[in-house]
Amino acid sequence: MIRNLSIYKNINNITLKPIYFINIKRNFSTTKTTNQKEIQPHQPQKFNIKNKWFDISSRSAFLLLHQCFKSMFEKTLTKEEIDKVFKNEKIKYQAVFSQVPSKKVFDYDYSLSNLMVASMLLKDKDLGKKLIETFELRKSEIPYSSMIERLEISNKGHLNLRVTDEYLKTILKLWIDSYSDSDSYDKDNERSKYLIENLKFQDDKDLNETERENKLLPIKNKKVLVDFASPNMSKELHVGHLRSIALGESICRILEYMGHDVERISHAGDFGTPLGIVLAHSLETKADYLKHIQDPTCKSNEPIIPTPKELSQLYTTSKNRTKTDEEFSKRTLWTAAQFQKGPPIYDDVDGKQIGGSDPIVYNAWLALCEASRIGFNKVFKMLDINVNERGESFYRDMLPGVIDELTRLGFVDISEDGRKCIFLDKTKDKESQVPVVIQKSDGAYLYATTDIAAIKHRVENGRQWVIVITDDSQSGHFQQVFKIAQDAKWLDRNETRVDHLSFGVVRGANGQKLSSRDGTPIALVDLLHESIERSKQATSLSKSFTRSEKLDITQNANNVEINRLLDTFENNNDNNYNDILNDEKHFQKIGMGALKYYDLTHRNNPYVFSYDSILSFKGNTSIYILYCYTRISTLLRRIDFNNLNLNPNLTEFKEFTEKERNLIFIMSRFSDVMKNTEQSLKPGVICDFLWDLSNSFHQFYEAEKIIGSERQDQKLFICLATQRILSTGLHLLGVETVEKL
Repeated sequence: MIRNLSIYKNINNITLKPIYFINIKRNFSTTKTTNQKEIQPHQPQKFNIKNKWFDISSRSAFLLLHQCFKSMFEKTLTKEEIDKVFKNEKIKYQAVFSQVPSKKVFDYDYSLSNLMVASMLLKDKDLGKKLIETFELRKSEIPYSSMIERLEISNKGHLNLRVTDEYLKTILKLWIDSYSDSDSYDKDNERSKYLIENLKFQDDKDLNETERENKLLPIKNKKVLVDFASPNMSKELHVGHLRSIALGESICRILEYMGHDVERISHAGDFGTPLGIVLAHSLETKADYLKHIQDPTCKSNEPIIPTPKELSQLYTTSKNRTKTDEEFSKRTLWTAAQFQKGPPIYDDVDGKQIGGSDPIVYNAWLALCEASRIGFNKVFKMLDINVNERGESFYRDMLPGVIDELTRLGFVDISEDGRKCIFLDKTKDKESQVPVVIQKSDGAYLYATTDIAAIKHRVENGRQWVIVITDDSQSGHFQQVFKIAQDAKWLDRNETRVDHLSFGVVRGANGQKLSSRDGTPIALVDLLHESIERSKQATSLSKSFTRSEKLDITQNANNVEINRLLDTFENNNDNNYNDILNDEKHFQKIGMGALKYYDLTHRNNPYVFSYDSILSFKGNTSIYILYCYTRISTLLRRIDFNNLNLNPNLTEFKEFTEKERNLIFIMSRFSDVMKNTEQSLKPGVICDFLWDLSNSFHQFYEAEKIIGSERQDQKLFICLATQRILSTGLHLLGVETVEKL
């Protein structure tokens, strides 16, 4: 037990608020403090998420190609042929572009992979050749044709294309432009050549959201509500909560980045029968944390706040008591029904209670919920999670009206024992269905009732997109909730998008649900602390360069200037990085990021929890991505990048080498990766992209001489762009960057 009145009274102020700024570490930057150059880490910079590096949708390669090929089809086919392909009643043709799977096998970047479908509709095997002829003869008339270097028909009938280096240069400059003091893009700027201006097309005026997505048009900015975390009061957060927390925070960041107005809500379980069980037991046993409520003569003014573990133990004890004490079980129902009535109501004249809950029960409920929040918020802070609590009790006053309206609509049946139920399938006999119970015979409400009220309230308050994140065991429940809201005409899915994002369980090495030795769920806070300790073991820090860093320097140190920089850095190294060795926050960033990243790569499926896999330097892990990030930081610090005063607008970018081109091509996919993630709500898409980018950078880094090369400035800008993409992507996943590993 702990005593802390100030925290206890102000717990609602501890609730974390949404964050609107992205922290971007500029680890390569330096500051001049003396006449002699000293290589020091730059202070973290912030920028508003609305000011992205560039407009995502307007830089989509797939969207550019669609506009280009749409024009090619129009200039190649007659009106009758166009109708036969694009307005076919059975098969509505839509060009599908895909990335060429292997650059080692193919010398192309993209493929129109369903060209054969159009050929089949026209019964014309030479359609691909005709499109190429049109492209070559009328290139100047085709929008965005300058991004295509060449076209070719593959043996399988696909139309392959390779983008120009000039197009890739525009992508590179997008990411490094903000390094200089240059103005934003304008229509006359060379880099605006591949910008889809205004994003308005003649044929998209009357399209609904699904049709817009199918045509790869951008999703219109929406007012979004993301329901995640949502812990139950009087229970310690366990490892399963990590999944909802990591996914919810990442989804919020991604949608905010894409321009949506996002509200983060934790639909905490503060209103159900389980709380009635705990409160009934606590009141009857005169639990310490309720002494100031139950005993007016209590000398201490400071309430005793139970720890999360004590709350969980209290719940277990109370729950076990219901299995052996039938009379106690009945009293728990009364207790739950009491606090569900809301605050006590008193007569203004005589001060007598005229309604609401029993005062002692209600105050005990408040105390239990506030004590629970203290534990939740400590974990949320460790994980850098920002969410506002709006628990089930928020909808208390709406529940009678919701039930009355459903009753008037004829949806509600009353069972023999007095429960109010809804049978969803009107075409089947009620005897063959399991109904949705919305009110018990004693008047108590259920989870379904508050969830139905929640979706109604959210839609009525202007939310155009509602996302609920829970484990997959609740998938059926939310489909029922959404259907009831639709049948009641509260939810129009043509106007409001609703998604239930489900996830599988976390398993141990034995294949069973991850738990402690005694079979109970592992406390999330214990998992987080263990992850921090493991990250200390997994990373290798030293006061001087690591062996790999020294090898990197040796390979590049071919002139006096580079050796001087090396000496300068090593002389200042202890002062700059010695504090990292003892910085708990450094390892917390690594450990928390590793857990969240690994979880996001397995969004839909259960996975086996393994620290060795989570903290591995190999494979698709945050450690591997951070290694790439810190490798770039070391390189840019070594060259004293900021003091070079490079200007990308004055740099002549020469023809790319194979490794450079492969790396920048992956950069060019960023816009489409973000659009894909926005539509699919799968942050794992970003994980895969960052992994590809890191792999390509390492290949470039190992093969190319950077410092001291003839094209040093160009290569440094490539490194800078790579790091900025890594930094942006990691932030969207909820992973903080670090100075060194």
